[in-house]
Amino acid sequence: MGTILTIASGKGGCAKSSTVMILAANLAARGYKVAVVDADRNQSFASWHAQTYEGPELTCCSEVDHIKVVDLAGDLAEAHDVVLVDTAGFESLTAASAIGMADFVLIPCMADRGSVRETMRTAQQVASLSKAARRDIPYSVLLARWKPRGLSERAALDSLREEKMQIFDQWIGDLSDITKLSFSGLVPVSGKAGEQAGSLIDELCRKRAILIPSSRPDSRLEERAA
Repeated sequence: MGTILTIASGKGGCAKSSTVMILAANLAARGYKVAVVDADRNQSFASWHAQTYEGPELTCCSEVDHIKVVDLAGDLAEAHDVVLVDTAGFESLTAASAIGMADFVLIPCMADRGSVRETMRTAQQVASLSKAARRDIPYSVLLARWKPRGLSERAALDSLREEKMQIFDQWIGDLSDITKLSFSGLVPVSGKAGEQAGSLIDELCRKRAILIPSSRPDSRLEERAA
């Protein structure tokens, strides 16, 4: 049984789909069986995958219905190691359903006031849905298109820390290889962008948000190391 990771934020244009692109391809490159559910009516990931994507094999499905998305993600988790759910950039029942069924929620946050505000609202939504489901739904904020020394980034990070948000140690930088993803279809699995994606995946493994698939020949060694 694979794990379900929902990428969510109430703000559009905060790098949700590009985060899914980077994670999906890099996980697949590591030997994981990966599925993506595009739950956004804009279908940004699904159209990119069908028309542009060049990379390791992964499964892509579309479902925007708030009831059907739960069944689809659950079914895909039976046959895949990781299921990533890309949600819409506005409040919707489908996004809430995707958060409620998740094993882990990633909340991308850029260095602007609107993104920080929606990150906090999404974290509150995760907490509320955890109470409703009577189970813990862990989350972490992913700093996206990030310039670590930027003044806006420092202000945003201070605001997130003030609210005691859970934040990934690894960020995704404002890199040209990532910016041109939607046009090239080539997802970086090496270089600086690939290293950042790899570090993020390692961190997800440490948080038990992603499990090491038993089909990988090195899985036992990694489990012992962990």
